[in-house]
Amino acid sequence: MNVDIIILAAGEGKRMQSNLPKVLQPLGNKPLLQHVIDTCSQINKSKLHIVVGGHNKLIQSSVKAPRSTNWVLQRKQLGTGHAVKQTLSSLRPNSCVVVVYGDGPLVRIKTLKKLISRTSKDNLSLLTFEASNPKGLGRIIRQSNSKVVGIVEEKDASVSERKITEVNSGIMATSSKNLKVWLPQLKNNNAAKEYYLTDVVSCCHNEEKSITVINLGNSEELLGANDAQELQNLERIYQKEMAKSFIEKGVKFADVNRVDFRGEIVIGKNVFIDINVVLQGNVSLGNDCIISAGAVIKDSKLNKKVKVEPYSVIENSQIGDNSSIGPFAHVGPGAELEQGVEVGNFVEVKRSKIGKKTKAKHLAYIGDGALEAEINVGAGTIFVNYDGKNKNKTKVGSNAFIGSNSSLVAPLIIGKNSMIGAGSVITKNVSENKLALGRSKQKNIKKR
Repeated sequence: MNVDIIILAAGEGKRMQSNLPKVLQPLGNKPLLQHVIDTCSQINKSKLHIVVGGHNKLIQSSVKAPRSTNWVLQRKQLGTGHAVKQTLSSLRPNSCVVVVYGDGPLVRIKTLKKLISRTSKDNLSLLTFEASNPKGLGRIIRQSNSKVVGIVEEKDASVSERKITEVNSGIMATSSKNLKVWLPQLKNNNAAKEYYLTDVVSCCHNEEKSITVINLGNSEELLGANDAQELQNLERIYQKEMAKSFIEKGVKFADVNRVDFRGEIVIGKNVFIDINVVLQGNVSLGNDCIISAGAVIKDSKLNKKVKVEPYSVIENSQIGDNSSIGPFAHVGPGAELEQGVEVGNFVEVKRSKIGKKTKAKHLAYIGDGALEAEINVGAGTIFVNYDGKNKNKTKVGSNAFIGSNSSLVAPLIIGKNSMIGAGSVITKNVSENKLALGRSKQKNIKKR
């Protein structure tokens, strides 16, 4: 069965007090709408119809959607029913139509699949939930036999109806045939003077067709965001849910309330993540890694058994097995560390490749370097890679020893098994098995 999914994303979101439209507000460093698109795109035989308003160009350029997506412009904001009506000519014959909201990022794929499975050609299916504070939400109206007969928006609800705690999530499913009959019947004789999509429930009831309700209880996955506080609430729910999903795969956390996932994150087994860690962008952590407190990892891949010490930053880099980073280290962008590399306290590495078991344990800057295996980089060493116009490379052969407080002025080649004396400024290439000294002669002058 074909599934047409309508994502309503035309709202301005004025209560967000932001220059961005509501559906582009970030959740886990990704627009709310992108979360919904990613979830809905997993449904077989689906086609997305995204209804946008005044920010249509900005929204389209800010998210990634399947090529087959049908972008629909709602020129005037006349309500949810009017928004869905704009898609009617694009819906496939006899398809199942699912309506979701661009500011509802937590809905799960299994929930949508369950809703679709309960939807036939003649019925209407709804997702509802129980709200301890239902303020602002549409109430589900049932007869004495618990049969659903309609939904009333809070602005139009009576005092008794406002006491109802079962509320509408806004997510529903029915056939395209039904929508093409019901939507033209909608009226705007309500307090907001809008065409409510929720009125199709009454249309379905009046035709004596069945209404299936899936009540998710007090589940948080159907929550949306209308203002900054609600968005903050969604963020904390999202982060905790992400942590729980990783726990199920064998990841251990010091505190699930103090870790942030801000992108597409893959984590292996038996990984430990301490407090206040931020994983951002495309991040992959291999098995048995230890990520210590305050670490920030962006767009990087860490292989097995990597230890990241506290308050280190890794970005756009690849870290080999059994390597250690930090504390207070900065690796990347553009760093590639092979197996067993040690990058220690206050060491910065940029655009450099570092070979197996090479060590830079203290206070060093390695920029535009190509270091082979088992090199020791002493404290205070600087790869002087910038001449005022260009970035230049320094190549260091295996088993070389770079003495403390050395400056290696690129472009430069240092041969295998060579040694650089502490405090040297090296401006010329050093061949293999040589000791290079670049110091001025010491003078001891009597004090006056």
